[in-house]
Amino acid sequence: MQFNIKGSFYRDKSHEKLTKKIVLICFSILLMVLFSYQIGKGSYYLRRAQNNYIRIIPLYSLRGSIFDRNGIVLAKDQASFNLAVFPYQIKNEKNNLFKKISKDFNIDQEIINKNYKKNLRGFFSPANIVTNINKKEALKLKETYSKDLFINPAPQRRYLRPLDSAHLLGYVKKASSLQKQFKKYGYKPLERIGIYGIEQYYNSYLKGKDGGDLIEVDAKGNVVGFLGRKRAQRGKDLYLTIDSRAQDIARQSLAGKKGSIILLDSNSGEIIVLYSSPSFDPNYFIEGKNLNSIYKNKDSPLINRAIQSSFPIGSLIKPLLALAGLEESKIKPATTFDCKGQFILGKNRFGCWSTHGLQNLYQALAHSCNVYFYNLGLILGPKSISNWLKKFGLNSKTFIDLPYEKKGFVPSPKWKKERFNQSWYAGDTLNLSIGQGYLQATPLAMTLAINSIANGGYLIEPILLKKIGEKEALPVFKKALAINRENINIVKKGLRKVVSQTSGSARILKNLSLEVSGKTGTAQTSQRSHGWFVGFFPYKEPRYTISVFLENGGSSHQAVRTAYIFLNKLKQNNIIK
Repeated sequence: MQFNIKGSFYRDKSHEKLTKKIVLICFSILLMVLFSYQIGKGSYYLRRAQNNYIRIIPLYSLRGSIFDRNGIVLAKDQASFNLAVFPYQIKNEKNNLFKKISKDFNIDQEIINKNYKKNLRGFFSPANIVTNINKKEALKLKETYSKDLFINPAPQRRYLRPLDSAHLLGYVKKASSLQKQFKKYGYKPLERIGIYGIEQYYNSYLKGKDGGDLIEVDAKGNVVGFLGRKRAQRGKDLYLTIDSRAQDIARQSLAGKKGSIILLDSNSGEIIVLYSSPSFDPNYFIEGKNLNSIYKNKDSPLINRAIQSSFPIGSLIKPLLALAGLEESKIKPATTFDCKGQFILGKNRFGCWSTHGLQNLYQALAHSCNVYFYNLGLILGPKSISNWLKKFGLNSKTFIDLPYEKKGFVPSPKWKKERFNQSWYAGDTLNLSIGQGYLQATPLAMTLAINSIANGGYLIEPILLKKIGEKEALPVFKKALAINRENINIVKKGLRKVVSQTSGSARILKNLSLEVSGKTGTAQTSQRSHGWFVGFFPYKEPRYTISVFLENGGSSHQAVRTAYIFLNKLKQNNIIK
């Protein structure tokens, strides 16, 4: 036992001596290597540490493209070439360099200086001094100033049908131009952000993720080492419900007019056309030119009149009032009132646009008889009217997938008391009964209210997004209004007579052979009246709902003519049948 212990002891001692020798040898080798790097090559590494820099070359992500329902491109990224400098590299010769480039290539030096200041992000980050030039020009400049300039390609947004889709799509801007608003959300200065329209609403899908190359360069700008790469990730493509062909026809139909045209699928709520006039070119915001022609335009082309402005609706209220009267059993289709061209209330006269004589509900809708609805309004009362208009969504947003939507306004006796400290009078009810007074709605909200008659009693949440990549968008939300189907059919029949009867206020639409039903409206203002037409077709099983709104258009007659031009061109191009 002792022998074994003693033997183990001697073996361990021998092993310890061997380990010490190995450690000593390794330590000697390490000293030699350190001596070589610090003494033998020390000056080389000192020079490299002093003259070399870590440079990040940005790799910009591509933003997702936007397509219409048929796969036609509406917006996409295209290559843009910029020339950049690295501030650390030209710190002692910046002014001379910019002056020489300006002289050699006939580029305003003030623009070069302005671009440099605007794009300066750090001593070791590229700053664009000449922007958005073609590839040939960029290569020529780079060849002449190979040591000082760096080609910095970047994607630039391009809108292919600008005037047709400006309010729908919006545009993009660099976060640096809106730094105060977006800095707190973590956006980088050169990152592009959607402003307005689909670009803003679906920015999180459209935007990609930028990448970059991490390289090491010497003082002359030569690459001496590649340290790593983060690949840029492309944003997602979006497919809209819009038909760009129909959108273009809407633009043509509204040429020279202020207003909007909306066409939607009566049952699904998909927006096929949503056009606001006048329009603008969103490419101007990308290029930074001709912006005064937009900002100083007295017709306010940046306003999307379909969703961002509310207007008095005039006689468009009448089918909604008719449904309210039928639902509350205040009238029947055969109920009549005698129109003598005016309604006398005390000492006040409330006019009708014609003398219609005895009118039942169908006739009153077809002829847009004010006197009939003055009587019905007084029977219903202001509280009931207000509640029904709210039920049809006229005081609410439609929740369309666009930013900055405004909501309309439905007055009530309570509101008037709180707002003006005044009582509600019978005259207020008469004005409300024909869509005048304080009542206002956006064209889209009004379209959806009439659409609830077309589709059998559902208030639909409209939608513009059809697909994200290959993934279908979420189904449309429908709210049942719990209205008797028989009453809806009664009003539908009256709206059909607006077009089908020779005395109907929209009779010219009969020539289209589309079985259009609808309602005209002339809303009086302090200036020229607004003109409206909202309808649906075909009559028996509606597939489409249309609205035409003309701001200060004079009368509903002009709105109906515009609707005729628009629908006729859709037929001629086989977009609708």
